Amino acid sequence: MMNSAESERLSVHLSSYLERRFTGTKEIINIHRKALVLKEKLTSTDCFEEIVTGSYGEGCFQIGSDLDVMMVHKNVAVIYPDQCIPQHLTHKTILYIREADCRPGYVHLEIGQLKDPLNKPFSNSLVRIGSSLFLSSDIYREEWVTFLNSETTDGYSSPKCESNGPSSTILGRNYCDFVNCFPCKCWPKEANEWVTRTRLYGWPHQTLIDKIVNSECHIVPVGDKCSEDTFLQWRISFAAAERSLVHSFSHNQVKVYTLLKYFLKQIKETLKETIGDADILCSYFLKTIMFHAIENSSQMLWQEKNIFYCFWFCLNILIVWVRAGFCPHYYIPANNLFQRKVHGQNQQILLDILVKYCQMNWMCLSVGKSSIWDDLCDISKQAQLARPKTVQQIIMEQDSVTLTGMLFTFSTAATIKRAFYLLSKSKSDFDEVFTYHSVTYSLRCLASELVSKDLYENGTAPSNKTMYKRLRKCKYWMVPCALMGTEVMHLATFYFQIGNFNKCLEMSRQVMKLASYFRGDHQLHPELQKLYRQRHHQLLGRTLQRIRKIYKSLIFFRQGDMHISHLCLELSKKGALIIIPPLPYVLFLSFLCCHKLGDTRGRDEAFRYLIQVQYDEEQGGHKYWIVHTLLGICYQTLGDYHRAIRAYYESARSGLYPHKWNTAIARIAIVYLCMYVSKMSDRG
Repeated sequence: MMNSAESERLSVHLSSYLERRFTGTKEIINIHRKALVLKEKLTSTDCFEEIVTGSYGEGCFQIGSDLDVMMVHKNVAVIYPDQCIPQHLTHKTILYIREADCRPGYVHLEIGQLKDPLNKPFSNSLVRIGSSLFLSSDIYREEWVTFLNSETTDGYSSPKCESNGPSSTILGRNYCDFVNCFPCKCWPKEANEWVTRTRLYGWPHQTLIDKIVNSECHIVPVGDKCSEDTFLQWRISFAAAERSLVHSFSHNQVKVYTLLKYFLKQIKETLKETIGDADILCSYFLKTIMFHAIENSSQMLWQEKNIFYCFWFCLNILIVWVRAGFCPHYYIPANNLFQRKVHGQNQQILLDILVKYCQMNWMCLSVGKSSIWDDLCDISKQAQLARPKTVQQIIMEQDSVTLTGMLFTFSTAATIKRAFYLLSKSKSDFDEVFTYHSVTYSLRCLASELVSKDLYENGTAPSNKTMYKRLRKCKYWMVPCALMGTEVMHLATFYFQIGNFNKCLEMSRQVMKLASYFRGDHQLHPELQKLYRQRHHQLLGRTLQRIRKIYKSLIFFRQGDMHISHLCLELSKKGALIIIPPLPYVLFLSFLCCHKLGDTRGRDEAFRYLIQVQYDEEQGGHKYWIVHTLLGICYQTLGDYHRAIRAYYESARSGLYPHKWNTAIARIAIVYLCMYVSKMSDRG
């Protein structure tokens, strides 16, 4: 039996292990969360708001975690029928909460008033019951799945969508769950007890309680699975409130929560073999346990030396609940989350499994395919865990996470006002970097649209003084974003478009080395990591200056953006999106510039390198079909039609996303036509 001193020593190692392998430092978790909140503010519109929930939203995600997104329809408001419609809601569609004959936490939605615009899934879900109109959750959910599939399929191998609980799940390499829901403008009466509940240990604190109550909860399209008739039932979702609660966890509490989810993942196979249902326990139960455990214990318990004990404490709560067959919903305790699955024989089997693991004490961390316990017992790994990270390592990790957050930013000209506002309000170093990038990215997008109109609608080159001034203005708008690593390639594209091939070539060569360091997992390339180990980070100044030196991203072109004419076929379709890895695009642009300048040596060098890059592990044609298309264009430019056809064929057969806008088959037809014309010319 391990004594308390040894247990505390191992708990400290466990804490370090969890931080290094799963959670990251407190600062890294905060960067994830800040990036998330800022992106939500940037993408919010008058009609829609995106709220990322689940593991990603909480900043506690692990490899393989699904992305859960609530799409909040802001032109609809849910209230109680005894409320007067506030003045600021009179222009919205109003839904009244009506009681549903099922577990607490589920409601019916009656139409109070209808206001345009109404989307098709909403209109198709209206059901008349007597003299009243209700909204069917079952119809609404399936209508969205049908709508999304009709939008994405179009005869191509685009991601498919299927219904999953309240979600429309987009299937692919990683699952993405979208929940189309409505904001509830009042705190649910069923959850009033949570507001006034006696809390002996002061968590959550009153300020957070007030914030949650004054914020919106949401109504999601799924009925009570314990009910016989779910047709009109909607669930009250506290996902946004739960995210706020998890964000208030201490770093040690986040580690315990992560360890619980890791443990659940490890015993899934056992649950499947013994019960036949790997999902009889879900991570939501563990989150509920954490809420109850933290609320009913002193903060002094949640220390680093007690990490394992806190995990074991939560495991015992789970055992007590399974034994009782009752898991109380955190906001609505009368709602038994176990009611549908944890009962009868399954309940007893699950209890026996959990009790067995609990009796194993520390050894329960050895179950599953990967063993934390074995790593903790390894003397060399204990030494590594006890060794503090260097300043360089800490800064490098934080910069890497900052880069990841920025790489997923999707800013357009429409976001520029919000981006400027958020930049003016930025307080931390990260806030400034993130919002500055959003502002410069938005400016670049706006400039790209204007250049596109000037060049493609009015000719291929500036033809008068007025147009020249507009193009020069657009160039200045692109410069701030061009200082951000590989983003300079958009400015290089501008120079190519106006015929300044030397400037384009200069910029391409300047960024070629950095472009070669791109990785699909957004981790820092080993060569970039050397900069930090060599203390070069001290020469780079603040975070923004460091990020500028290492920023590398995919090159995106959308219909209406400025782009080189060689890609006009791919961008001719409505809503077209082309994704190009940075190194192939740099080499492709270098090839074209040298060809225009008559530099055959430089052209051939860029071309040979591009041929090699098609096999690159991170940026090759096995991941991006456009790489084969770029090669085909180069072969076609050189008059090597047979190799051009072969490259286009490789592009066409890849089926890679976004294959919807792959026009390689059309390009093959064009090459055959060119070959025919050339043959006829030779005969003539």
